[in-house]
Amino acid sequence: MEKLSLQTSVSALHGVGKVRGEALKKNGIVCIGDLLELFPRRYLSNRIYFLSPELCGQYAGYELTVDTTPILALLPGRRRLLKLIASDGAGTKVTIYYFNQPYLKNQILKGETYFFFGELHEKNGVFSLFSPEREKERKNGEEWRPVYPAIGGISSKTLEKLIRSVLYNVLSEIRETLPETILQRFSLPNRAKTILSLHAPLTEADLHAAQRRLTFEKYFAFGLELQRFQTKEKQRVADGLAPCRWEKFFACLPYRLTGAQQKAVSEIENDLVGSGKIPLMNRLLQGDVGSGKTAVAAAAAFLCAENGGGVLFMAPTEILARQHEKTFRAIFSQLKIPVFLLTGSTAKTERTAIIRETTQNRPYILIGTHALIEDTALCGNVLLAITDEQHRFGVRQRAKLREKGTLCHTLAMSATPIPRSLALFLYAPEEISVLDELPPGRQKIDTFYIGEDKKKRAYAFLREKLQAGQRAYVVCPLIEPNEQLCGLLSAQEAYKELQKEFREFGVGFLHGKMKNAEKSTVMEAFQKGEVQLLVSTTVIEVGVDVPEATVMIVMNAERFGLSQLHQLRGRVGRGKEKSFCILISASSAKSARERLKKLCETDDGFELAQFDLKTRGPGEFFGERQTGFAFANPEEFSLEFLRDAIQAAKEFPGLFPQKTLQY
Repeated sequence: MEKLSLQTSVSALHGVGKVRGEALKKNGIVCIGDLLELFPRRYLSNRIYFLSPELCGQYAGYELTVDTTPILALLPGRRRLLKLIASDGAGTKVTIYYFNQPYLKNQILKGETYFFFGELHEKNGVFSLFSPEREKERKNGEEWRPVYPAIGGISSKTLEKLIRSVLYNVLSEIRETLPETILQRFSLPNRAKTILSLHAPLTEADLHAAQRRLTFEKYFAFGLELQRFQTKEKQRVADGLAPCRWEKFFACLPYRLTGAQQKAVSEIENDLVGSGKIPLMNRLLQGDVGSGKTAVAAAAAFLCAENGGGVLFMAPTEILARQHEKTFRAIFSQLKIPVFLLTGSTAKTERTAIIRETTQNRPYILIGTHALIEDTALCGNVLLAITDEQHRFGVRQRAKLREKGTLCHTLAMSATPIPRSLALFLYAPEEISVLDELPPGRQKIDTFYIGEDKKKRAYAFLREKLQAGQRAYVVCPLIEPNEQLCGLLSAQEAYKELQKEFREFGVGFLHGKMKNAEKSTVMEAFQKGEVQLLVSTTVIEVGVDVPEATVMIVMNAERFGLSQLHQLRGRVGRGKEKSFCILISASSAKSARERLKKLCETDDGFELAQFDLKTRGPGEFFGERQTGFAFANPEEFSLEFLRDAIQAAKEFPGLFPQKTLQY
């Protein structure tokens, strides 16, 4: 084999044939340098523990003796399940399951002791392990094993073997990307040692130092990109807009704006109105669930339409886009300003008619999904681009929407509150509008966290509310059963169960894989009351507004993020009746219990976001997800660390000019 270098093609490596080579290439891994940038998504310790509820929900190793002869059973769909019972040195038992691996029946022997590695689960006092790794001999207990994201059918073990086969041959070629003064100031390892420790950590300290270095590098690069973006934004100017008669707009609203909404409208007006050239607006509108962001966005759209311009409004789902179209049409039909809807399901003839209207030199409001950023979606005279649920779109998608207008103002809306201290790093202080006041009539939602053993009591409570004519949601983390995720109730299973339990009430089923026409039919039935109980996945997380819905039950609540649960909870409490959210979880993991209890303690989205930031890190706030690596260990993350990295980047504004980094 020729001498290896960072530029050597991965197809030259032993074990990489045509199929694996194509799979790696599809994931952006062409050369050895790319392969070394594929970092593990987690690490497993070889340390051995006794079975304990405190270890549930995390990967760990156990020395177990097999107590029963493995039993092989045939499941529906010709799937095969291998089941056995084992116990640790303290006599605590655990049930072990393997799916579609019948050959293990002759390899795992009764009375033998093995080392099993996997994620421990507990339900009703019974421990279980699903498809754990198995070793006959104990490995070095201090060693950390990397787990890579599977790529095109290439397993983590195969990727680890490939990376280890080239890692030591090319370490000397890895060049430093951070200034030496920065490395010394923050006590960071050099890049070569960082790459080595991420793929083959010798100690836990080496691993954490490498993770800290890579996290700093990402923050530092983000700081550089932020500077370039802000410098470029200051150079973009447009003609200021003329003031409008706000009384016309306010007269069309079915309610009075809160003080926070009025303040946000004034801030937007100050951005857009002026004589001569003014900087283009780039404003973030933050507001908790139900704070009234849509009304503020409508006010911004009115100001631009009154000045003869077009407005684009992009939402992440068709359900949400249709909800906005309905709201906007009710307001703007009174003002004789046309509102259009463009989604992936819009018929070709209707799409042609919409494009004909939006390419005229007159005001309009075009609401839609990702269909708005397609090249065929022609728009003219665009003054304002609004992005709802901005965290649900990538950086490029938001930029492409703005590019629909030559000189286009931007309003980004987020109902997933970003902690104020973090938002200040993403926007200048004067570019953030915060809606921290709920409109009159919004109900406080009582939230409860219960175990699965209390599910029948929750159903009895649900029946009482349905009998009173109210409506409810039951949300599940999966659409259909998954043999690798036993113990999770899928939406399909819940739908069948609840159809029998609540047959006298209409029970509907909604999920993201349904056709748009089917979704619309189910939602209309729910809104009309023909369906009183809606079983769903997170497709209802945003944009669903049914005032009669007063109960939200979330199954396997530990499988959802805290912000996501807060969003789901916001689907109730929109009418006059008292509303409730019931979180059902059998998880005994300490972190899961803490998160769910926190949701019960507060309905302040900003406080929940701050808690999420401390416990999970800030990754989701930085746009596009990074493959195979979290931004930081949550326990190591601090806003000071982020601030220091961004401040350091200001000392070296010319670094990394060869490519635009997306964070």
